[in-house]
Amino acid sequence: MIKALVFVCLLLSDIALANADCEYDLNGDGVCDDYSVVSAGDDSAESIITIHIGGSDKVVAGRFDLGDGGLSSGYIPGDFSLLLNFHTRDVDLTKYDFRWSPELQDWLLYKRSTWIEPDRDEIYSLGDHKLPIEALFPSLFEVQRIACCTLFSHFSKDTPNLELMNEYQKTAAIKEDLNYVFSNLALGEQGPLFYASSEDGQLVRRSIPKDLLYEMSSAVSDQNARLLNDYAYYLYRSKNSVLAAFLLRSILESYPERVVAILNLADAYWDIDMKDNGCSLYKRYVEKMTALRKSDRIPIRVSSRASCR
Repeated sequence: MIKALVFVCLLLSDIALANADCEYDLNGDGVCDDYSVVSAGDDSAESIITIHIGGSDKVVAGRFDLGDGGLSSGYIPGDFSLLLNFHTRDVDLTKYDFRWSPELQDWLLYKRSTWIEPDRDEIYSLGDHKLPIEALFPSLFEVQRIACCTLFSHFSKDTPNLELMNEYQKTAAIKEDLNYVFSNLALGEQGPLFYASSEDGQLVRRSIPKDLLYEMSSAVSDQNARLLNDYAYYLYRSKNSVLAAFLLRSILESYPERVVAILNLADAYWDIDMKDNGCSLYKRYVEKMTALRKSDRIPIRVSSRASCR
């Protein structure tokens, strides 16, 4: 069987490579897991992914139409993701997320997501048309949380019927994932939410799941607005300004008077060359701070940017 296969996958920068060195802990137990990918044969476009669970003789396999997509280690320990029917310049994305179940000794499908990334369109990527700024933002999300229990190994023959969570279950599941994010915020902008260590010990910027950002943006509340704002700020600091702006927009829609979010969104816009949008927000920020008698706390950069020079 093939021990290594590199997938062309521009969406995810932290692609997990199946190799003899067993570099990836896919179930979060501290022991490396190995996987292999082979064609399903019979002129099928599908591939069979086989995972050898580290520290045991257990092997699980699933069959999927990957296109040029593949498997990547998940954002949350014990997770991994599959890009399905992925092609380099296709704007339509489909992703399955699986989470390890110690009880079942297999991974459970817990989320199915689709969205579009307009900037992937070949009219922009091949240089024929100038990329409009708004095309940087992912859109048209459909994120479904899957009720228990569809196993990774259930995909070995036919695609199983999926039962979706109800709204109460979905809200609770999203909250659980957000709690993981919030519990790691204290580790700061260079913590595991934003950077991972490479083999040579260097910090490598992590790929942020866009479907999770969408769920965050849909879950803004009195209880989490400050924490989501902090997360968005760290996204900006770790050079993820488009995603920072994506989340900060939702925060300001719910809390238009949140002064720190106004400044953070202005900075994110400025960083992605949305200067006009940034300028108006800087002006708004100055007005708010002046009304609060906090003019002396306005950062130096804001003065020039608020005048749109």
